[in-house]
Amino acid sequence: MRRKTHARSSLMDFLFTLSLFCVFTATAFLVVMIGANAYRSTVQHMDDTYSTRTSLAYVTEKIRQHDEAGRISLTEVNGSTALLLHDQTGDAAYETYIYPDGDYICELVLREGDEFSPDRGDPVVRVKNFSIEETGDGFLKLSAEDNDGNSVSFFLHLRNDERI
Repeated sequence: MRRKTHARSSLMDFLFTLSLFCVFTATAFLVVMIGANAYRSTVQHMDDTYSTRTSLAYVTEKIRQHDEAGRISLTEVNGSTALLLHDQTGDAAYETYIYPDGDYICELVLREGDEFSPDRGDPVVRVKNFSIEETGDGFLKLSAEDNDGNSVSFFLHLRNDERI
């Protein structure tokens, strides 16, 4: 009789240990799956934000490079506001247009006086709903949207606001 009790006790210990191991394994798997989903979501959000902020930083840097009297102006391209940057190299004068075209920010460099054609521009970076506007007092507002539709905006103060 003692043997049956001992065998039953050993079987119960084994089943308890096995069930505890199964619960631990299932819980660990669940935690890993939740963590992987959170990581994937975070990476996607960071990629969207990075590309949008990078595109605006690119335009900001172009503006900073030309922040002198008469070298920056805004113009109209395809119904959208475009940035027009003026350069002088030796005897030649150049104009750089930075403008939205679909889901891209495009750039086109021309000799001053050459005819502008939006389809000749090079897509620089992919971004949705890029816009640039003058807000007054020497400020420009650069805006774009990430893939989730979240708007990102920069306000940029020009050191030399005699541009327009």
